[in-house]
Amino acid sequence: MPVVNLPTFLANRLRAAGSDLYAACEKMPDDRLAWHPPVEGNTGRDALDQLVECGYLNSWAATAFRNGALPPLDATDYKYEKDAHRDRASALRWLREGTNDLAAAVEAFPADRLGETFTNPITDEPTTWAEFADFFYWNTIYHEGQVNYIQVLYGDIS
Repeated sequence: MPVVNLPTFLANRLRAAGSDLYAACEKMPDDRLAWHPPVEGNTGRDALDQLVECGYLNSWAATAFRNGALPPLDATDYKYEKDAHRDRASALRWLREGTNDLAAAVEAFPADRLGETFTNPITDEPTTWAEFADFFYWNTIYHEGQVNYIQVLYGDIS
């Protein structure tokens, strides 16, 4: 049976998730990308906000994997950078670059370190480097689902 290269497997999942979210957001009309659809009295988050979140977090995580250590996660920087990238072209570029950087960093990460445990600063729970990579896959796919839901609400079922 062939051996699975875990860093490559995780990197490919990240690339696929980023591509799916990119494609979902790229096809949205400008007036819907920043639309806050009211659902049961809650206006929720727009697709653009979710897109820039993934750009930010994937870029941040790429630094963590490249350095083998977590950089600070600063809420002020997060808000500043999200606001600075809150337009279609910048947000899409940031997602693509951040996801590609993260995938490359995960793929280059030493496989023998993927089982090391630390505290995930986002969930405040113990995690391994492998689980940490998978967390960003999950986050990106989760937000693609949210974007797809917004698309359905405005009638895009393609």
